Order: sequence, then C-alpha cells, then structure tokens
Amino acid sequence: MDPRHLERIVTTLLPPVRSLSSDSVSTHLRILRWCGFCRLSGGARSSVLGSLHALYRGFTLALTSLYLLQECVYSYQVRQDMDKLARVMFLLLCHITSIAKQVVFHIKAERIDEMLDGLDDPLYNQSVDAYGRLLHITAARASRFVRAYSSCAVVTCTLWITFPVMYRLQGQLVEFPFWINADYNGPKMFTLVLAYSYYVTTLVGIANTTMDAFMATVLNQCKTQLRILRMNFECLPQRAVDITRTCPELSYDATLKQLFKECLVHYEKITKTAQMLQDIFGTAILIQFGIGGWILCMAAYKIVSLNVLSIEFASMTLFISCILTELFLYCYYGNEVTDESERVTQSLYSMEWRRAQLSFRRSLVLVMERAKRPLRPAAGLVIPLSLDTFVKVLTFHTKSHTCTLYDSPI
Repeated sequence: MDPRHLERIVTTLLPPVRSLSSDSVSTHLRILRWCGFCRLSGGARSSVLGSLHALYRGFTLALTSLYLLQECVYSYQVRQDMDKLARVMFLLLCHITSIAKQVVFHIKAERIDEMLDGLDDPLYNQSVDAYGRLLHITAARASRFVRAYSSCAVVTCTLWITFPVMYRLQGQLVEFPFWINADYNGPKMFTLVLAYSYYVTTLVGIANTTMDAFMATVLNQCKTQLRILRMNFECLPQRAVDITRTCPELSYDATLKQLFKECLVHYEKITKTAQMLQDIFGTAILIQFGIGGWILCMAAYKIVSLNVLSIEFASMTLFISCILTELFLYCYYGNEVTDESERVTQSLYSMEWRRAQLSFRRSLVLVMERAKRPLRPAAGLVIPLSLDTFVKVLTFHTKSHTCTLYDSPI
C-alpha cells in the first residue's frame, strides 16, 4: 500500500481537535496587544486597524523608554541619598527588564509568529479524549494565572499611587521618583504627573507580568506535549491494533511504523518549539535573571525601613512576590520540561515492542539514544531553568536581606 495513502487513513482516524494549544496563550496575546507590546495577528496587520496598532506600539515603546530615561536622570541626581536611590532603583531595574522583552517582541515578531503558528499544528491538537482534556486544563490554567498575575501588578501599582495622594492631603512635599523638569506643586500639574506615572507603571506592570506568563506558558505547553508524546509512545502497539481492526486492509507493521513516524515528527516539533523560545527570548530571560537579584536586594533594603502595618510595606511585599514569581515561573516550567523530556526514554521502553519487527526495534533503539539528551531550557545558554537555580536565587536573596537587616539602623 502507498505510504501516503496509509498516512491519510491514519490521519482520518485520528482527527485533530480545535487548536487548544493556541488557546493557552490567547489571553496573553490579547493583553499584550491591548498594552501595545505585541503586534496583531496576520490578517489584521494589513488593515487600517493594523496600521493604527503599529503606531500605538511605537508610541508605547517611546513612552516606556522616556520614563526609563527620566528614572535614570533622577537616580543620578539623588545618587548621594541612599533612601531615594533605593526607591527609584528597583522600579528602574524592572523597567529595564520590561523594555528588553518589549524590544524582543518588536524585532523578533516574525519568529514569534512562526512559533505561535506551530501551536496550531494537528500533532499539537490531537483528538483523543484524554489529550483534549489535558490541553483544555493547560489552556484554562494559563488563562486564569495570567489574569491573576497581571491583576496583582495592577494592585501593586495602585497601592503605590496612594502614597503621593496621602502625602498631598497631609500637606507634605511630594517627590516623584523620576525626573520632571516642571513645578508640579499646583493641583492641575500634580494630577497630570500623577496620572502619567500611574499609567506608565501600570502599563509596564501588566505587560511585564504577561510577557513572563507568556513565555512560561509556552514552556508549559512543551511539557504538556511531551506528556502526550509519552502516552502515545506507551500505547503505540495498541493504537496500531485498534486501527487495523477498524481498517482490515491495513497491515499492522505498516500502521505501527506510520504511527511511530508521527510520534517522531511530534517530538521534533516539541524540540523546535522549545529551541525557538530559547533563541527568541533567551537573552531577555538572562537579563531578567541578572537584574532580578539586584531588584530583590534593592527592595529588601527598602522594606526593612518600613512599618509592617503600613500600606507601603504591603505594596513592597506584593512587589517582591511578583519578582520572585517571575523567576519561579521560568525555573518551574523549565524544570518540568526537562523532567518530562527525561521520561521519554522510559516511555519508549515501556511500549510492547517485543513482537515488533527487527527493523522497528532498531529504530526504537536509535530514538532511545536520542531521548537520552533531554531538553534543558536555559537563560541565554548560561543559566539553566530549573528549581535548583531558583533555590540558589532565593538563598542569595535571603542572605542579602539578612545582611541588609543587620546593617540597618533600625
């Protein structure tokens, strides 16, 4: 029988479901497009709306860059005052990591679209009930998480904006942590500067957390696909038997080889997705890890001088939680991808291969040798994304916080 005809029959018997893999990042893309950090999808880009959105993206990048420049000027002006410097530095560093990721979404938009198109592949959206439920759970959890995570950023920024208002109502002098070459003591100018600060910080907070959740969700999708691949490998002979019972004209060995070939193609696509994610965002993630520890140290210096029952302490605690969550997301899902990838060899060996032809068993040995090199996501090919890395970051932050506490005059 013609192998192409056999492939069509197998594909017909195993139709794909709707693209649940793409659904897992749909909420993230909607938020990022609303924030002006990610371009519209293919057809919409050529419309008038697409042109307007491109202008909006350029405006957003210019605005966030201007705000970062204002923070840099302010930090230089208050470099002798450690309290004021600490106040601006952890926000400034956060904005650096955010702009690094924002620039990636601009200059590598084509690669990102290519990666997203890969999630629509039929092999990523198989119709078996167990797989469909697994994909649906992955998509639902990803959507709920990004909403909760970005909402936490909004709450943090909202708490920050209450401090200038409270100081203003108490008649105290208000100083914003960025350079403004204007007198904002008047009510109109104060309201304008306050709104500008709130808009930019909230926009960056929402977009930054969503970009982190987006990358983590792609890693989680790789983990889910590896789990589906393992399940397919383990039941491969039984699937071949079921298909040959449905279509008696098909031979068992030919069907088994065709299903095995589809699994290998699926494995290659998962590897490609993980590699593309690393190629696109590897440098940005490395910057996140490099600056993340510095941000935590600056935040720790600031938090030890605050009243535990104050709103500022609560906002700083939320901020530190967001930063730790950012790093944990990469490490957790990177670790999950590595863990699932390491189990592929076990799943290959677990299938009922003893009755298969010698040529199939030889192919199986070769694939098992390949599977001994698991996927290991890394930040810029330098920092492995694993729970061990997160523990080291957490240990370093704890030591820094302890030293800061002992050095504090309080």
